[in-house]
Amino acid sequence: MSTLGELLAQLQDPSKVRQLILQAGDIVTAAGLDKASEDQGIDSGQLALRAVEAFTHRADDEAWVKLIGRIQDAESPAAACLSEMLRWATAH
Repeated sequence: MSTLGELLAQLQDPSKVRQLILQAGDIVTAAGLDKASEDQGIDSGQLALRAVEAFTHRADDEAWVKLIGRIQDAESPAAACLSEMLRWATAH
């Protein structure tokens, strides 16, 4: 199993973002990311990187515990991690 640091390192490549979201099976988040990127006129990969950065700098302990729980048994931990961070960023 990858460490959290290794998972976060995988989330630094904007070209892999959409692939990771689809791996997580999170169609709703993928559609939301597409809409937000279109509305803001920014690439979806870059927008996702902003969400990852916002999460890592501003998420509280509860959000981190939820994230760790979600990735613990996921088939694709990086995809689950990204999906959870995007959901959090959308709500904040």
